Amino acid sequence: MSTSEAQVIARALYDALVGGALQALRTASVSLNGANPERVEERLDAILAPHTPREVRNLIVALAREQRIGNIGAITQAFEQLAQAGSARRISAEITSAVALDASQQEKITADLRARYGEGIETTFDVDESLIGGLVIRVGDQVLDNSLRTRLSAIQRNMMSS
Repeated sequence: MSTSEAQVIARALYDALVGGALQALRTASVSLNGANPERVEERLDAILAPHTPREVRNLIVALAREQRIGNIGAITQAFEQLAQAGSARRISAEITSAVALDASQQEKITADLRARYGEGIETTFDVDESLIGGLVIRVGDQVLDNSLRTRLSAIQRNMMSS
């Protein structure tokens, strides 16, 4: 498995875990803000989804026991900010072409890469005239070399080995 494939899978897992925790905190924040701290544990089973991470449930119970359930709104906001900062991490892609690509070509390549790797991909475009034609795309440890220079080199190697 390549690094970029692992990054995509890890991103999906991260989004699922953080998303589940954030949703549980939002639900608890709305339902429990101002609630009687002694009754919080009883209400948790009714308001939280069965797949809620146990760490979120334990946090809410601890807040109730410490008489700090009123802080759940602020904690939810802070966690949401952390989650947004974590999802801002980007996968970088470097696209090298033999000639400068116009804006529509760059947009098409970026859209194709986003479809494959997700919205978090950040693209940079470079020009290397020695490629003669075609593209070289690097995403993580994956390299797609569809340049004319590489194709000609492959033909040359095949001719020499025959």
